[in-house]
Amino acid sequence: MKKKRASAYYELILKTLVFLTLIATAISFFGVFTTYLNLNYTARRVVREIEISGQVTSETTALFNTMKSAANLGTGATMSVSATYFNAAQKKIQLRNTFTVTCRSKYRINVFTPRGGAPMGFDIPLVVSLTGMSEKFWK
Repeated sequence: MKKKRASAYYELILKTLVFLTLIATAISFFGVFTTYLNLNYTARRVVREIEISGQVTSETTALFNTMKSAANLGTGATMSVSATYFNAAQKKIQLRNTFTVTCRSKYRINVFTPRGGAPMGFDIPLVVSLTGMSEKFWK
């Protein structure tokens, strides 16, 4: 009878350790989703700025850089705009023409850190592509 009670305690301890390990793993992967949502929000803000202004300017890049630092996306985050420009030199987009903003970033998950060495882990690439439509008429 005592052996059965003791095995129940060991089983409870083992289940608790497994549960805590699963919770810790879920929390570590939660950062990926948070970073993705921040990247998505940054892309939406850039798309809206281009829709209103009707062109891609240095202000667009400045907005992206400001949002990148505010959202803590890291220095490796990039933005690119693909569009059919009305005036390619000034990067003006005519009224009702569509464009696509693509933002890229990476999220690093460190698995372990060897003593005296660099952390070992892997990068998860994050990509957000959003399409917008210019609201500005150029003559």
